[in-house]
Amino acid sequence: MLTIENLTIGYAGVVILDGLNITIPQGKITALIGPNGCGKSTLLKTISGSLKPTKGKVSLAGQDLSKLSHKTKAQLLSILPQSPITPEGISVRQLVSCGRNPYLSHWGGLSQQDRDEVQAALIETGLCDLADRAVDSLSGGQRQRVWIAMVLAQDTDYILLDEPTTYLDLTYQVELMEMMQKMNRRGKTLVVVLHDLNQACRYCDHLIVMKKGAIIAQDEPHKVFNSQLLKEVFSLNATIMMDPIANKPMCIPL
Repeated sequence: MLTIENLTIGYAGVVILDGLNITIPQGKITALIGPNGCGKSTLLKTISGSLKPTKGKVSLAGQDLSKLSHKTKAQLLSILPQSPITPEGISVRQLVSCGRNPYLSHWGGLSQQDRDEVQAALIETGLCDLADRAVDSLSGGQRQRVWIAMVLAQDTDYILLDEPTTYLDLTYQVELMEMMQKMNRRGKTLVVVLHDLNQACRYCDHLIVMKKGAIIAQDEPHKVFNSQLLKEVFSLNATIMMDPIANKPMCIPL
């Protein structure tokens, strides 16, 4: 189980997250939601080990992640940051193969198992026909699928996604959210930063609601998602209805 205990982090003397205590439900999809600048991405980077907390710790299966090597952490959890930079001229297969880097021997070559994992990720994301294309020649939605495939090839139990639907049109957003659910059905635990509140409720099992570096609520969508919370956290006047397809709460702005 992934746990965050008394987590505090700041930049240049300014506290961004202050004394957070969180348990990420294993085998579920957890969404981090909240206004811009509330600390969602900072929290995700701290969980991944990209940022070092001022106080507190992040533990996985009882192990303090800050005490593990980068290679060991990369075998336990993977992260897809906002707007990742694609190396110029790299092919789809080459980028997806980078997901196997934490498992490479000192010689650096891909084993047959590595190649099998890469091929399986290409198949699952529907990228086999594009495997030899340059990533920078693809559309935004296709490029995001390539990055998801790289994360799949890394084959970690925990997957962190920072605003993965940003800049995607609605069709690609739905495709990506459904791909997240497929990963979850394979036993992966996902933590994802989302701005679309209705997507968070429809596709995720657990919500962590943040405001100004603090946790306002954390639980299943139907237990925390209500008009009062939307007013308090987002200054949004809205009514709550049940999504007739997913049977999850959804908000209608007034």
